[in-house]
Parts: sequence; structure tokens; C-alpha cells
Amino acid sequence: MNNDSCIPDPSAPCTGLGYPIYVVNASSADGIKVAVDFARENNIRVNVKASGHDYLKRYMVGEYELHDTFKPEGCSTTINTTAVTAGAGSYVSDIYHELSLHNQTVVDGMGKEVTMGGYLTGGGHSPISHIYGLGADQIYEIETVTPTGEIVKANECQNADLFWAVRGGGGGTFGVLTKVTVRTFPAFPIALYDFKLQVAPNSTAYWDIIGYLMAQLPKLSAANVSAFTYLYPNITLAESGGPVASFEGVFALPGSTSSSSLEDLLTPIWRYVNETYPGQTDTQTKSILYPNLYSLFLDYADDSAAGVDKIVGSWLLPPDTLTDDAFTDALIKFLGDSGGRLYMVSGQGVWNAKPRGGSDAVNPAWRKALVHAVTSQDWTPLNTTQQAVAEHSVDRVQTEALRQLVPDSGAYLNEAYWNEPDFQRAFWGSNYDRLLQIKKSIDPEDVFWCQVCVGSEGWEMIGSSLCRIE
Repeated sequence: MNNDSCIPDPSAPCTGLGYPIYVVNASSADGIKVAVDFARENNIRVNVKASGHDYLKRYMVGEYELHDTFKPEGCSTTINTTAVTAGAGSYVSDIYHELSLHNQTVVDGMGKEVTMGGYLTGGGHSPISHIYGLGADQIYEIETVTPTGEIVKANECQNADLFWAVRGGGGGTFGVLTKVTVRTFPAFPIALYDFKLQVAPNSTAYWDIIGYLMAQLPKLSAANVSAFTYLYPNITLAESGGPVASFEGVFALPGSTSSSSLEDLLTPIWRYVNETYPGQTDTQTKSILYPNLYSLFLDYADDSAAGVDKIVGSWLLPPDTLTDDAFTDALIKFLGDSGGRLYMVSGQGVWNAKPRGGSDAVNPAWRKALVHAVTSQDWTPLNTTQQAVAEHSVDRVQTEALRQLVPDSGAYLNEAYWNEPDFQRAFWGSNYDRLLQIKKSIDPEDVFWCQVCVGSEGWEMIGSSLCRIE
């Protein structure tokens, strides 16, 4: 959720509510250590921030070292894959660019201002995660400043509990991540197929088509396709001249040597839609073969502007949910008037991931999910009435529809409701008890605190004060 923090636009309304009393601009592990020691010795809670790309109002330093193989500190064995060591504050756009110069790529996100630290500690989905696993599954080693002010490296051979917890256990909780080493892969071409459809708003035809398209996703996933789909049942687009129901699907097939291979998979689907609903649809298609993930990123990266008050809700959906008779009704409630996005970014690579050390703290719901469903609403800055309406709708109506449909699933903590009910189970499931134990061991004084993070239930906001619950 974005607050009303002041941005560079002098005409934008803003308040000082988003600003802490103390700020330390640290750019090295030694500098971070000084700040952490000061906070601990003075009984001050610490929030960590890098880019500030964070819906949960939590916040998480950029240089690169490439490796042909990698031997984690303290380990006797060498990992025989390529890897890169990067500052935890490295931007996605920068690391994609740097690796492209060496014909390499990495599992990373689609937001230009996303940084490695927050992305990886939350799990991290990608257009290629369905093949290689989530971002957290790629980590070989981390360097971090602990709550006790130590600068340590953690991997499968040393500080193993910390290593496990950081990979999916959330940022700003177990210390300040300063460096990460992650697996890289030889760059490969990616076929992309962009399909746009418009029909009458909130029409029966629209929901029938959407139900059919969603039911095709498991088959497409089995063919190694990932997808970013955007559903808006009642929206006015610049080119439409009036309200329409809109669907856009951006489908990607990594490793394809021709755009036709993806077209061959998708053309029968669109043919069925056009033949079944003649004269009711307006469709557009675009097919491209990108030489690598970086070139696709340059065209499709999220370039949304800052300065919008927005709240997000999300839920992870297993593949069989998409063909459930109750799914379309739940989806209608979930999308509401604001619409949403269904990202097919999980699959065999996530389900069968083999992270170093045997496991990590990624939400177990990811290991069963196929789709990450996201909705959001925004409101006029400083309008608390609109904010309350948006929060109620996103939490208690829209997201709740999917919570009720798949109660045993969970949410992706990097893109979720900022005050998710039962967040411990929703974000971490059966991993939470171990995470809390590690938190208490590593940070017994709760130097690090953030909203809906591991251990945050031990504190309560009373007015403008954060108080420990006795």
C-alpha cells in the first residue's frame, strides 16, 4: 500500500506520515553495522529500505562479480554452475543489463526499480520461474548484517538457519542483506504472444470467455508457457471510446527458436473464442521472438509512476482451481469493478525446486500453486473515506472470495494485502513456527520490526508509538 509520502512533484498532496524520525543512509556493510549497533544500544526498532518498491510498507546496497563456478564460504564442495554476486540493493534493470553483456540471465522480476534484496527474501516470481524456480530458490550465499551487529555470510554450510530463513522469510526481519550470490543461466530466446480482447462490459460472453481461457492455463503450463494476464470487466480505454470488458494475455515460451511455436499453441484457443462468439469480440494479436529475457524486459517492464495511493490483495491458486465450477463466480467477486491480474508464473520449476541445503522458507503454497492472482484499488490522496472503502473491498470482499475458494492456499508476501489476516499462515504456512524460532534466536531484542513480518505480532501500534506486547 502506498501512503502519502511526499514525492518530487511539488503539486502532489502529501504528509509526513511516511517518514521515520531517524534515517541512516548507509551504503556499505560497515556503515550498516554502525547503524544497527546504535539502534540496538538505544532500544530503537529498525526498518530497512532500498528502493521502496513494497506493498506491505516494509523496506529493504550495487556491484557485480561473475563466477564460472562458486564455492560457498566454509563449504568443501564447489557448485558447478555460473553465478553472480550482487549488492542486495541492485536494481533488476541493472543486473539484467550486466548479465546480458556476458550472455547470461537470472530469475528476476519485471519491475525496473525492484531490488535484489526484497525480491529474493520474499520469494520472487519471474517470467522464467515456472522452469527454474522462484528467485529465492536460486540463492547460493548471502552476506548480511545481523541484529547483533555481526557481518556474516550464510549458506548451506554455515549459519544454515539464517540462510534458510532469509530465502522466503521476508525482508527487514533477520538483518540487513548486503550481498547475494545467485545462480545464473545461459541467455536464451523467448517467444512472446500478446493477445488483447474486448467485449461488452460485464457481459455473459466476457465471463464465459474468461472461464474458458483460465481453464486452458494448466495445459499451457505443461508446455512450458508462462503468462501475465490482465482482466478488467468494466473499463474505459483511450482507444475504445466507451466502457468495455477487457482481457490481455502476455504469454511467453522460454527457449523457443521461433515465434510460431508459441503461436501454434495459442491460435486454436483464440480461434475457438472467435468462432464461438462471432461478432461479439474485438481482438488483436502480436507475436515476437526476443533474443533474451533482458530484451523482453525492456519492452514489458512495469513503468507505473509513483505517487498513487493504492492497496493490493492477492492469493495463490492451484491448477485444479482454474477448472473448478465455483471458480468463475469467485473470480467475478475477486475482480469486482477494479479488475485484476492473474500471473501464471509457477509450474514444474517451482513445484519441484531443489534449493541449496534441501529447502528454504518460501511459502509452501507456492509449491502447489500455478497462478498468483492480484487485485488493487486506489483513491484520491488524503481522502480517508475513499481509502476505507477501498480497503474493505480489497480485503473483505475481493481477496476474501479467493480465500474462501482455496482456504488451504496462501498469498505471495511481496504483493499482498498490507494487513493480511492470519498473515503467519497466509505468507508462510507450515514454515512459520521455524521462522519464528529463528527470529527469536537471531534477534532476541527485536531490533528489526516490520508490518506483518515474522515476529511482528509481538508488537502493537498504540497511537504513533510501537509497543511491545507483554
